[in-house]
Amino acid sequence: MHELDETLELLHRDARTAPADLAAARAKLMAELDAGSTVVPLRARRARRFALPVAAAVAGVVAATIVVVQADPSGPAPTAALPAPSANPTANPTANWPDIKLMSAVQVLNRAADLSVGAVDQPVGPGQFRYVAEHTWVGRGVQSSDTTGYTYLWEQQIDRWIPADAHDVWQENRKIVHTGKFLGGSQPQSQSPEPEITDTDQGQWQGRCGDFFPKAKPAKKCDDPADWDSPAFYATLPHDPAALYAKLQAMTKGRGSTPTVMFHFGIEILRAGLMPAELRAQWYRALARIPGITVLAAEANLDGRTGVALGLDDRHEIRQLIIDPVTGQFIGERQIAGAEPDEAWIKPGTEIGASAITTAVADRLGEVPAK
Repeated sequence: MHELDETLELLHRDARTAPADLAAARAKLMAELDAGSTVVPLRARRARRFALPVAAAVAGVVAATIVVVQADPSGPAPTAALPAPSANPTANPTANWPDIKLMSAVQVLNRAADLSVGAVDQPVGPGQFRYVAEHTWVGRGVQSSDTTGYTYLWEQQIDRWIPADAHDVWQENRKIVHTGKFLGGSQPQSQSPEPEITDTDQGQWQGRCGDFFPKAKPAKKCDDPADWDSPAFYATLPHDPAALYAKLQAMTKGRGSTPTVMFHFGIEILRAGLMPAELRAQWYRALARIPGITVLAAEANLDGRTGVALGLDDRHEIRQLIIDPVTGQFIGERQIAGAEPDEAWIKPGTEIGASAITTAVADRLGEVPAK
């Protein structure tokens, strides 16, 4: 299945026409082994082409929603709780802006675009690597029917090294940091054992062009213009906001190019951490054309960084796009359960996931750059 189709299929469980191939294979296997509950990955986001080996169809399916944050492995481990709103009103980076509460989402996005104009990425020289650190909170749980099951919030760290020449060897490290935050269930937590960590939830992999699992289907290809985990994708994008908006419409045509789906894709592509700075400004202007986006919070704290949260109110979930108001950089995203959550046992308003993204340049494969 094409990566774009996979993402659309994962957007809302009740909107799927068929589950992703590996998830379906695993569900079928589990059903044969146990006619009772089936362990399924909940709230999965996009299925990276290189994220799932064929063995995952039997051993388990990666359900990580990626978050990027530059982390020091020698420092204290992140907590399991989602980032809380900032309690320090004096450390407000929006002070240089007009009153955010009086600005529309279109104005915020266009201002972020203005701040991004002229921005330059730190160059990745020969022998160096683009380092993308991802820190995520994602739901994983057990579901035996539409109304019975339970969900935990897992915390995961993912570090990726992309060489200056994308045809060379990439590396990705994954680590599960915490699994014990219980979001809710149709039964008490004492009767809800945590889902097992699979062999693809954590470990280290290498591969040319980011092809970490060569036996996975569909195969990951070098220079694939449809794969936003590849620099080739961004090289083919237009730099005109109207053309970029049309591109988003074309990419989401299979689901009607609704504002919710287009906004979802707009965030996912930013989350890859590979969009060049000069393109990001126009990407913001394209997102500003999506109807219904509003300012949800003027001071949204995400993993220690404060930004402006924009979003669309969907009955299943409210997805937030969080932008640094000083630099215009994409900080990350957060998901909050809507009035009718996908899982019946999740209370509306519950924070069900979060992502935070930063990038840097590393001199060696596997090296974590200093902050």
